[in-house]
Formats: sequence, structure tokens, C-alpha cells
Amino acid sequence: MIDMGLSETIFNPVLNPVLQLLGPLWTIVFVSFALSLIATIVYKYATNQSEMKRLRDDMKSHQSKMKESRDNPDALIDLQKQAMSAQMEYMKHSLRPTLITFLPIILVFGWLSAHLAFIPIAPGDAFDVAVMMDPAATGTVRLVAPDMQVVGGAQKNATELVSFTLKAVKEGEYKIDVEHDGTVYSKPVVVSREQNYAPETQTYEGSVKSITLAYKKLIVLPIGIKDWFGWLGVYILLSIVFSMGMKKLFKLH
Repeated sequence: MIDMGLSETIFNPVLNPVLQLLGPLWTIVFVSFALSLIATIVYKYATNQSEMKRLRDDMKSHQSKMKESRDNPDALIDLQKQAMSAQMEYMKHSLRPTLITFLPIILVFGWLSAHLAFIPIAPGDAFDVAVMMDPAATGTVRLVAPDMQVVGGAQKNATELVSFTLKAVKEGEYKIDVEHDGTVYSKPVVVSREQNYAPETQTYEGSVKSITLAYKKLIVLPIGIKDWFGWLGVYILLSIVFSMGMKKLFKLH
């Protein structure tokens, strides 16, 4: 599980100013480039490049020989075994840099998810709050939201899914309370003109199982392909391009 607090502590001082200055798309470009560069440098110095080159040459040689040995089943099987052995050895050498960079990348992903997954709630926006209830719950559910407007009623009958609509009035960090059967379940809400928002869902033990803020997904690269280019899609696309380019630049195997 990603430690969101650790991600915020480590990366907020660097990435928050970048986000405010450059916006979501160029922040992803910056992060993708930085992580690709770090991963490339780690790969260069955490692997034996001479051995990696030898293994790659062996794999290419085995593939070439296999094409020439299609009519010789015994030789083909032997070559396949040799190729598989070289490939496994190559993957074994590649595993070390992957393990070294795994934790930093996961922490960066935690920060990106917390800041670039959704469109924040801005002053004047109406937004839905979905309350997931225990199916056996009865009675009424009440929403208390100081400094916000409740649209359509703040008290409803308990069903498996209860929905409320709120309207944000001004910027700030708020707390909304859902009351049921004498118990209060609190959920933070952030209203901001900047790229900042509270966690989407919070879970609980009790008759209220979860409270979810109905955010709209942030499309970082809006080119008309539905849901493809949120922060993760753009990151994957850019990291592939940057990684391939850097491996060629550093002449890595």
C-alpha cells in the first residue's frame, strides 16, 4: 500500500511549486523525464554492461540460428533452451536496478495520484457525496456541512447508497459529517482553485461503510480518446519515449 503521508512529506516541497508553475501536463513531463533519467543512471551503474551486451548478443545469435534450424527439431529444441537460459540470465541482471528504483517510483505515483487524478472542487462548484451504507441500516441519514450549501435536503432515508449534493462557497479545508444511528462519520473536503483536493473515498467501521466525493477525472492530455490520457496514461507514454531515448544516449544494453 502506498504511504500517502510519506509521499506528501518527501515530494511536496519540490513538486507542489512545479505543479503550480507549470500545470498538470508539464508536471507529468518533468516527473517522467526525471524518473527515466534516474532509472537509466541506476541501470547503468547497477548492471554489468559487458555481461548484458554478451547476453543480448547470445540471444540474437540463438534467434538467428533457430530460424536456420526449423527443419531440424532436435537442434531447434536445444537452441530454444539456450535462448531461454540467456534470457533468464538477462532478466536476473535487470532485476537489481528495478528493485532499487521500485520504492521511489511507487512514492512518486502516490503523490501524482493525490494531486493529478481529479479536477478539484472550486468555489461555486456543486458536487455529489455518495454514502455507502450497510444493507441492513434503517432510519435516516443526515449530512452536516458547515460553510457549504446543501442542495436537495440534508436528511434522507437510509438505503444502501445515499447521495447528497453540496455547493462549495469559498476556498478552504472543510469537514463534512454524516450522522446515522447516533454515530458521526467525518470526511475532509478541500475547496481550491489550485490542483488540490482531499482523498476521494474514506472507509469506516459501522453502519456507514464509506463516503465518496464524486470528482471528475482530470484529463491531462485531452486529445479526444476517452479516459486514456489521465496522469497515468501520459506518464506511461512519456516514460517509454524518455527511457528508449536515454538508453540509446547512454549506449546501454
